[in-house]
Amino acid sequence: MRYAVFSDIHANLEALEAVLAKIDELSKEKPIDQIWFLGDLVGYGPDPNACISLLRERTDVIIAGNHDWAAVNKIDLDDFSAAARISAEWTAQQLTEEHREFLANLPERLDIGDVTLVHGSPYGPLWEYLTSEVLAERSFQHFTSRFCFVGHTHIPVIFQQPMSLHKTSSAGASREHTQKTASAATTVADAGNAEETGAGGSEQPVSANQSEGEKGRPSEEGSCDQGLQGAAKTPAAATAREAATAESSSTAEETLSAAHSSELEPDGQQEEYADIVAALEAIESRTSEEEILSAEDRLNSEIEELLALLGLSQSMIKVTNEMLTPPEGHWDPPAGYRAIINPGGVGQPRDGDPRAAFMIYDTESGFEFYRVPYDIKKTQEKIIKAGLPQYLAVRLAYGR
Repeated sequence: MRYAVFSDIHANLEALEAVLAKIDELSKEKPIDQIWFLGDLVGYGPDPNACISLLRERTDVIIAGNHDWAAVNKIDLDDFSAAARISAEWTAQQLTEEHREFLANLPERLDIGDVTLVHGSPYGPLWEYLTSEVLAERSFQHFTSRFCFVGHTHIPVIFQQPMSLHKTSSAGASREHTQKTASAATTVADAGNAEETGAGGSEQPVSANQSEGEKGRPSEEGSCDQGLQGAAKTPAAATAREAATAESSSTAEETLSAAHSSELEPDGQQEEYADIVAALEAIESRTSEEEILSAEDRLNSEIEELLALLGLSQSMIKVTNEMLTPPEGHWDPPAGYRAIINPGGVGQPRDGDPRAAFMIYDTESGFEFYRVPYDIKKTQEKIIKAGLPQYLAVRLAYGR
């Protein structure tokens, strides 16, 4: 069996279309049996309804991400960054009632054969960022399958642990979660068609003690856990970029506002788009990579100090797993090992590579990791036209 697996579209239609086109190309060479999506269909990007419609048409399995539930009021926005909160509120206003119900009914976790699917981690399905061996150590005790596929960080990563170290006690922890069979899981993409009471906007936000998904919950894009490893710099990087971009973008705001404050006329659309692109280029040119990295370093230093105060450090935990950066291409999991695998992000990569990411899982031959270019400028133009924070457009070009 062959499965295409990806995560974190974030309402980026151009990136999603590029990934699906590549999957179609690969399936001509060797058939792909199913497509699995690991959550965060919406949030940040400009095309929530179009992405939901396309994904439901093409995907066999879809699970919930924190942005999906935030958009339908199933979780509150208190821990979201300003940009994430603004985009979540904007998304909520755009969603059709059918799509609202669909997102509200997505499952937090699925177990299909020898694979567990969650958005964040087995320990904290919606919120926890797996960015270090320390955090992965805990999560290995919360699933019993050989593989666990996750998203949320938007960074490709593999954590592997010898099967001999797997404690049987973790079976009990895993059973606390909702278990699904493979046959039932394939119908998840159609769950939004079911008429269920309490779905959609009528849902009350979940409090910290109401949902298993709240475990390990950090502040969105600002988790203190993010500072443990180099890969963990992403959420802090997001905040750093926002701060570094804020001052430099002020001179472009008038142009941007003019470009999206009124509806575009068909004959003038090309000129308006040119203004938007010029403004975006001005923002990018005024925010040096050195400034951004310096801000990232300062933030991560503060995060590490906070971790020390909380008593959370790698030296206090016996680490039995290893963190790897997946190659672009083939990776064969070693015999006798379990693994937690993140394919990276489709619509907002954060590993410094702006190309959309996904992977193929072949039960016979292992894993293939792919990066796919897409029309970033087109997505940036849409973000600006929608009135979303311009930082969300700028970051796409950096892959941060």
